[in-house]
Amino acid sequence: MKPLHTISCAALSLLTAASIGCIGRPREAKAPAPHPLRRTPLVEVFDTCRPSVVMFAATRVDHKKVKNKTTHTTHTQWAAGCVLHADGYTVANAHMLRFKGTRKAITADGKSYPVRLIASDYAHDLVLLKIDDAPPLTPLTLGDSTDLMIGEPAITIGNPFGIRFTMAAGIISGLGRSTNTEFTHLSGLIQTDASINPGSSGGPLLNILGQCIGVCVSAKRDGENIGYVIPIHAVRRLIPSIVAPEQRYAFTLGLTIATGGAPKVTAVAPDSPAHAAGIRPGDIITQVADKPTPRSIDVTFALIGRKGGDALPLTLARDGKPIVATVTLGTVPLRPGDPVAVTKLVGGLHYRAYRGHWKQLPDFARLKPTLVETIPTFGLGKMAGKDAFGLQLTGYIGVPTDGVYAFYTRSDDGSRLWIGDRLVVDNDGLHGSVEQRGFIPLAAGHHPIRVEFFEGPGDDLLEVAYEGPGLTRQPIPAAVLTHLKDRK
Repeated sequence: MKPLHTISCAALSLLTAASIGCIGRPREAKAPAPHPLRRTPLVEVFDTCRPSVVMFAATRVDHKKVKNKTTHTTHTQWAAGCVLHADGYTVANAHMLRFKGTRKAITADGKSYPVRLIASDYAHDLVLLKIDDAPPLTPLTLGDSTDLMIGEPAITIGNPFGIRFTMAAGIISGLGRSTNTEFTHLSGLIQTDASINPGSSGGPLLNILGQCIGVCVSAKRDGENIGYVIPIHAVRRLIPSIVAPEQRYAFTLGLTIATGGAPKVTAVAPDSPAHAAGIRPGDIITQVADKPTPRSIDVTFALIGRKGGDALPLTLARDGKPIVATVTLGTVPLRPGDPVAVTKLVGGLHYRAYRGHWKQLPDFARLKPTLVETIPTFGLGKMAGKDAFGLQLTGYIGVPTDGVYAFYTRSDDGSRLWIGDRLVVDNDGLHGSVEQRGFIPLAAGHHPIRVEFFEGPGDDLLEVAYEGPGLTRQPIPAAVLTHLKDRK
């Protein structure tokens, strides 16, 4: 059938007459509502949960000049996210951050909003983002992933290949699964045959009640209908440590809170601000300042951006009665830079290698190195590819401004990182590729840095990265590392 490109005058006249004839006539009756049997629980789940799922789009434009002509190629990567809080806090997969570009969130009504990174954890492939400038969003209802049954219905909502808000249904196919992704090793996962495609990762896995029971993370590349999901009970447990408000924003509160259900205080640190305010184990935090906290993760969100010295009112339920306690958050001082004469510093790190078999880091001070030299930055150096060795790398790191810095080590096997005499990252033990992170407030200047590492059998890996004020996460560059030239 040929496509219709033109319309005849006669036809146009008929259309016009029909349009005019509609004036004053009753409007056509609305289509009847779908038969009740068509409105299944799956339809209800999609309608209920769709507003709580967002699409992330990261776009960049590559410019390439060929002869006298410049071409512009636009690249876009899609992902999904689960809204956890009305203020816009949303969990997704950390691997989405590896695609650089302008990032935005698109909500179910088609509107776009800017996105801000709060915290990431590549080891568990989770990231917490905040959708800014949006009206209050509808958070997902969090379910229980500890009592899942193989065979029970499972539903995903995501954006496969950028096809917005696509739903797929299947079942729980397995529990306690493990997988290696391009970015990390994950264990304790849910397996489902509900479709997970590129663009769907970060979206929710839902049960038939519309409760979020997990965050979709990946699909098996060489298989069909094999998808992996991070259980929601693991997400609940990880969010407080991923955000780490006290360490990230350099204040002290001194509370330990249960990670599931209501935010019940399980411990109060002695001589902490919380202890001074009279908070007790067993208290339930119902509100932080003006933010209601019905779930434990809501306390974490309410602490984002706080600072030492803030007077923070907490509303508590104690023995069934409401009380208000005002906590003055403690201040964590900046570590002052060491008074090192710049003229005595030269580029690189002291590198010492040791031979031996260990299951955890040894006391290198008691051992004699087999190799001593300098290397530009952190790495395995001449010991790469060998087994049964240890390394100690020491020097100074220069930071440009005052603030809180995060340090990361990814190692196979164990590693630790010190700034001065403070252990910042503890990644010790005989294990595969694992990343750990720590925070420390630093004043601008030079600070002693030490990384220790050991390798057992199998693969070897040592990566050291940092981020801080004005610095996105990156491997620590040689330009900021030095050592004393007259010290061996």
